[in-house]
Amino acid sequence: MTSATDDGTMSTPNRLWLVFRGPRFVDLPMRLLALIMGLTVLIPGSFEIDEPRYMLLLVCAYALIVLSPFFPLATVFVSTGLSLVFVVLYPDLENMFPEALIFAIAVLLSHRRWVGSAVGTVGLVAYLITCTELAAYDGGIAGFIDFGYGWLTYSLIGLAAGFVELRIQREIQRRERAAVEHQQAVESLRARFTSDMHDTISNSLATEGAIIKALARGSRDLGTNRQLAELALVNTEASKRLRQLVTQLSDGDERQIRIRLQAEAKALATSIENGCAAGGVSLTLNVGTLPRFASPVLGAHFTAIMRELATNVIRHSLPGTESSLTVDVDRGEHDSAVLRFRTENEAATSLTRPPRSLSRRAQALGGSCTTGSTLQGRVVVEVVQPLRFHASGDGDEVDAVCARDDFTAAEPSAAPLETSADRDESATKSERV
Repeated sequence: MTSATDDGTMSTPNRLWLVFRGPRFVDLPMRLLALIMGLTVLIPGSFEIDEPRYMLLLVCAYALIVLSPFFPLATVFVSTGLSLVFVVLYPDLENMFPEALIFAIAVLLSHRRWVGSAVGTVGLVAYLITCTELAAYDGGIAGFIDFGYGWLTYSLIGLAAGFVELRIQREIQRRERAAVEHQQAVESLRARFTSDMHDTISNSLATEGAIIKALARGSRDLGTNRQLAELALVNTEASKRLRQLVTQLSDGDERQIRIRLQAEAKALATSIENGCAAGGVSLTLNVGTLPRFASPVLGAHFTAIMRELATNVIRHSLPGTESSLTVDVDRGEHDSAVLRFRTENEAATSLTRPPRSLSRRAQALGGSCTTGSTLQGRVVVEVVQPLRFHASGDGDEVDAVCARDDFTAAEPSAAPLETSADRDESATKSERV
């Protein structure tokens, strides 16, 4: 694992390590072997004479051995030329340039670069012929046998390394293809599941919505109408969550980093109005100027508060009277604001205390929930939630987020709305127990 600097670039030691390690799996062991062979120049007795020119040439030979895994083809030409220069100057001394040449040939074979390795082999043969003509240290049959054995050994090592690397790469490609095929199979299965789930559940919800509307038109009972209105809200919420789930499944379950709060609020207001109308309850929603973008957590709390306020209006408003739900934002200084929800409706009795669940959520968000009445005696419930704004990743827009969020529920909007019929059924079961 490599570390990066503050600007996202790798540090110099990491870049040097990547260069030394090489792009292939077999590069590192071969370069380590070349480094070990090059360091043998430090062993006492490596220099046969003390002449500076000889010592410089010998150091260059060992340096070429170290550089051969990095620049194998260049090493072939340089070591071939310097080996001929060395044998002319010092025919009676051991020449290390052919060692660099042989190692470079092995590296070329590991890359399966057949032409370059053949050129290096021809250069080695030319050197041995020159040595034989000059009756040098490496000439004659002994020189051919010695370097032939070294060439064969290193060539087999290079070929083995090349085929090991080839097998590793083929295995990687096979696993990548298997992973892609598995991902495609999962995507296909998810697409079929999403389509079947959407078709089945959406048809059931649409049928349920039609039944609710039909029952609401034929009912004259106040309690029944309120239950139908709540049930219509539950049906609308289930339809919305189904669309969200289908979208997540279609997009690979990618989580949103922001939502369009203004657009979501208008769509939510329309669905609540339609659900109330299906149950015979007249509720008008007024959506003011809201932040364009918001965090998903704020959007979840926003939806939960809106639906709970609408449910309270349905339960307690007098039949045949007009009710309203207004939501707006009061901008403050700098990056602060207040999100304000307000409902007004006619009720048989005034509220003595705010709804418990609404009050708990508002306090957890750093706001408040209060109740009161207008001059005309209409019941007013107001929820206030503080907001903050911060620049988004794009820098062109700002996102609204909760100024505080101590709400303990795992999913703020995950709990389904509970209708009066559900509560009556739960109470009946408790009495039986």
